[in-house]
Amino acid sequence: MVRGLPLRRLARSAFGLLLTLLLIVQGCTPPTVQRKSDRATEQVPLQLSPGDAQLAQSFPIGTDLKDPSLPTTQEVWLQQIRGAQRSIDWAGFYIASARGEALDPVLVELSQAAARGVRLRFIFDKQMAGNDPQALGFLARIPNAAVRILDFNLIATGSHHAKYLVVDNREIFLGSQNFDWRSLSHIQELGVRIAHPHIAGQLAFLFEMDFALAQDRNDTLESNPPVMPRGPTTEIEIGVSPPQLSPDGIRPALPVLLDMIRAAKYRLCIQLLRYSAHQGSERWDTLEEALKQAAARGVRVQLLVSNWSTGTPEIDDLKELAGFPNIEVRIASIPEVPGRFIPYARVIHSKFAVSDDQVLWLGTTNWERPMFMTSRNVDVVLRREVLAKQAQRVFLRTWNSSYSAPVDVRKQYAPPRVK
Repeated sequence: MVRGLPLRRLARSAFGLLLTLLLIVQGCTPPTVQRKSDRATEQVPLQLSPGDAQLAQSFPIGTDLKDPSLPTTQEVWLQQIRGAQRSIDWAGFYIASARGEALDPVLVELSQAAARGVRLRFIFDKQMAGNDPQALGFLARIPNAAVRILDFNLIATGSHHAKYLVVDNREIFLGSQNFDWRSLSHIQELGVRIAHPHIAGQLAFLFEMDFALAQDRNDTLESNPPVMPRGPTTEIEIGVSPPQLSPDGIRPALPVLLDMIRAAKYRLCIQLLRYSAHQGSERWDTLEEALKQAAARGVRVQLLVSNWSTGTPEIDDLKELAGFPNIEVRIASIPEVPGRFIPYARVIHSKFAVSDDQVLWLGTTNWERPMFMTSRNVDVVLRREVLAKQAQRVFLRTWNSSYSAPVDVRKQYAPPRVK
């Protein structure tokens, strides 16, 4: 102790000053971070015990959608980064930062992790690489970091839409949260942190595969591939899209989801950004039929989607579902911040479903054909009652809120302003 301050805190402060000076010398303006008390992260461990899992939420500020029992995405990400000892592999759709916003502390912690010897690697989608070149450049200039851009449109006519990270090949984070300041403070999101060597091993393999593809799209990792655990565990199963690029030993995401829907006995609660039974003008009713079959055998189906699904033909698909017995459909609209429009924000973006209060499906996939068939997405099914009930509580908070309204089959809907 020096003047009442822990040496660890002094070392961190000294490093922060050194990092700032280094970045200024290199011509990169560091994020502005106003340090807050770590009391918010006291209940979020640096490392989970093996086998444990923890949900993490984001909620739009100014709403009452926060679940007081769950940590925030930012809190969990910060603790995972601080707890990393060897490596952090982060797969994302894109990166977007804004000075003084909620992603700044995450970027600072990543820089500090690299400074203590943690290897950082990132994958982003090529079509979104121009979204925030300054933030992308900041990551690329971190010592001990590598950023690769993956052209998934060239590979599979889709996008790298997955959002997950792997820490030390021992734990993961997977969810709807983009690497975006808005996903931390202006969008409703749900993700899960899992400490399980089998599941971490599978996502570590997937990351290695896509990291190699980002450098050479002909690279299939046939030479010296990393060891990958095969198949699901008794409680957890990963699903990967698209099917043709799902590693051997991991099932494609759509069959994993369909199995959960078909096994439901009395209730399905589903929350999504988007739902559609069409791809353009062509009908794709695989999920629609599974939901109708569940309803026909007595399952109560509750589907909550964002108001981004009010365009054509999505709204017509929702109206059709709403007219089927045992199926309820609601649309959630999040109000803008007074006096301020934030593009691509103020929306429910989470993608999860709860079956019979006991099984949770959660991931990065909107319920649309291209998301399952041509884009990289990752989902997980957790057969853990505690997590399922926590997610159902999040669902019901939005379902019963003033932001949610039943689909009106007679109403002419106008899509909201998004950008």
